[in-house]
Amino acid sequence: MRIHSGKQRTQELGDTLRRVARLCALVVVLPLCADATAQSPTPGAQAAATTAFNTEPTPPHDHQHGFSPGLSAAAIALFAALAFGLLCINRKRARALKSAEEQRALLEALIDASDDLIFFKDRDSRFRLINRAAAQVIGRPPEDILGHNDDDFFPDEEAGAFHAADQRVLSSGSTQRFEERVRHPDGHYERYETLKSPVTLSDGTVLGLLGVGRRLTQERQANDRLRLAAQFFDNAAEGITITRPDGVIEMVNPAFTRITGYSAEEAVGQTPKLLHSGRHSEAFYQRMWDSLAQHGRWQGEIWNRRKSGEIYPEWLDISPVRNEEGQLIHYLGIFTDISAAKTSEAQLEHMAQHDSLTDLPNRNLLNDRIATAIRRASRDKRAVAVMFLDLDHFKDINDSYGHETGDLVLKHVAMRLHECVRDEDTVARIGGDEFVVLMEDIEDAGQADQAAERILASLIPPIGHNDQEFFIGASIGVSLYPRDGDSVEALLRNADTAMYQAKQLGRNNAQRYCATQTETTRQRVKLENALRHAISNEALDVWFQPQVDLQSGELIGFEALCRWTDPDHGTIPPDVFIPLAENNGMIVPLGELVLRKSCAQIRHWREAGFIPPRVAINVSGRQLRRLDFLGALCTILEQEQCRPEWIEIEVTESDILKDAEPAIATLHGIREMGIALSLDDFGTGFSSLSYLKRLPINTLKIDRSFIDGLPGDANDRAIVQAILAMGRSLGIQVLAEGVENPAQVAALRLMGCCTAQGYHFGRPALADTHRDRLACA
Repeated sequence: MRIHSGKQRTQELGDTLRRVARLCALVVVLPLCADATAQSPTPGAQAAATTAFNTEPTPPHDHQHGFSPGLSAAAIALFAALAFGLLCINRKRARALKSAEEQRALLEALIDASDDLIFFKDRDSRFRLINRAAAQVIGRPPEDILGHNDDDFFPDEEAGAFHAADQRVLSSGSTQRFEERVRHPDGHYERYETLKSPVTLSDGTVLGLLGVGRRLTQERQANDRLRLAAQFFDNAAEGITITRPDGVIEMVNPAFTRITGYSAEEAVGQTPKLLHSGRHSEAFYQRMWDSLAQHGRWQGEIWNRRKSGEIYPEWLDISPVRNEEGQLIHYLGIFTDISAAKTSEAQLEHMAQHDSLTDLPNRNLLNDRIATAIRRASRDKRAVAVMFLDLDHFKDINDSYGHETGDLVLKHVAMRLHECVRDEDTVARIGGDEFVVLMEDIEDAGQADQAAERILASLIPPIGHNDQEFFIGASIGVSLYPRDGDSVEALLRNADTAMYQAKQLGRNNAQRYCATQTETTRQRVKLENALRHAISNEALDVWFQPQVDLQSGELIGFEALCRWTDPDHGTIPPDVFIPLAENNGMIVPLGELVLRKSCAQIRHWREAGFIPPRVAINVSGRQLRRLDFLGALCTILEQEQCRPEWIEIEVTESDILKDAEPAIATLHGIREMGIALSLDDFGTGFSSLSYLKRLPINTLKIDRSFIDGLPGDANDRAIVQAILAMGRSLGIQVLAEGVENPAQVAALRLMGCCTAQGYHFGRPALADTHRDRLACA
């Protein structure tokens, strides 16, 4: 079988197209000419025929009543000539028709004998001529195809493409070559090279187009595949290596050079050992070749070395290449540089196991390291220490200065912790202001205690930021393996329990875990849950303690105090549940509950006809530092229909001085609303005098610790007298708290104190208990 090049094939298709076009034109044009001749005789013939068949009688002559003949000899002769001419024309027409039929039969025989697809379409793309090869592709007999177009036989997309190509040829008036994908009746597709040419008459009239298509040969398809493979080889992003069966490199692609740094000239003739990194043993390569021989392919991750000496990871796929007889002729290696993927993987793994703010190990990595430390300690009979750290009052920094400042403080703390432990120890941040230090291979508990003291000492220096200094302390709990637990969960839980004990003992200290702490912690958790439910269900009560004028004994006000009685835990003292609420953040909803209930009770008293004096309501520092406090206060007053002058907001000195500036601004906002202010526990703060003149307060409350020693303790008398003198100088009313006996009342009167509260005047009680006193007020 002869194999033609693409150029020869195109030339052959063109020759076939021209021959078929001539025959097609002949078959189409001759019958038209014959019909035209037969049906449209010339004007001369028409005149002759008219003359010859003019049979009208001539007028009669006046010769003895005779008549002249109806046809002259000339007319008869003309008629005979015309008849002879028509006979000749009919004979020529018959010969022309016969010739056209012969030409058509010749054309049909010619095109049916061809393996090429041959067809003729009119200007509307309807088939007027088609050979058997083309009809077989369509899957219909030729007679069922003629008069139809591609839309009747092919899917819309293919038919549209054929029609567009036809119109391009007809509009351009030139022969064009197309490569078309044609569906066969059984559903499979083949590609054809098709030449399409317009068919025109001598006067330029376009009758349609003639098409000749030829199936692309397997050789052409193979060449196309080889060309595509060559393009892939040259342009692939993956490195490609082709070796002989003995491993000698025969060919590499440009990507090989780009990845390894070795040119084709440097690599060809070498073996892949040129790239060995030294990271893999001979046993690794032996397993690779064994797997290749057993499974016919090997793929996996491998480390190689570039020409520059850099070691890099790659994903390598090796497969054998065999000939038609099954003999191994080459090995094909395709590899991808996965350095970037490895880097990204390492980064993702680091992000998954480290805290994003401090870059310390997170809880997941910490758990893994504690588990590993326990296994090693169990094997080596050593101890492991877990230290749980919680920064003291860190939330105040976040609330007062924002999270950006808080994050900066946490970063400084992380650096200090990392600097004061051993290299083999782990410092982890497990959330918020909580850190854990893991110490492996320690000799005894004393070593852990010393480490805890070093940590506390490292936090003593202040952390400076934007002309501010932040003093950070920590409460530390320590648990030891195997004494305090043999699992990750147990060690962390018990260290957390010990840390809470450190907070209970005044913060900024370290405590070792003991079994009794667990029960204490359990009780604390139960109490926290109960308090949470009590606040949610508004199950806490507001009691009122009277405030009186020391000279007249008249009622001048009340202080609203929160009391809690739980069905399971009984009566819980305020000095237990108030600090609990402060520590876990429940003090804000608790304070709002007390404020709302107090305002509601004032309204009830007034609706009942009582006019109570002003009621002092305690507000925590956390409430004051909330940006929405003033808005919440206005909302409560409006909802409970309580006027601002009916209440007094009471704050403690220590709460204000923790973050003085925002608190002072909020206090001024409260005063502008018409609400009075009182300062509780005065004298127990650490900078009260420097801020006292800036506070818009109405009342100073002398802490009960200074009242207890009256009248005998000289120091208490001096302090009380100083506070009273200060109040008189600043124009601020002074009230003594915790007055419990007549001697204290007498002493306060002598010193000039005007108002007081305490058990001597009445204990805190529910609102109904004070109805009689209100009625007398």
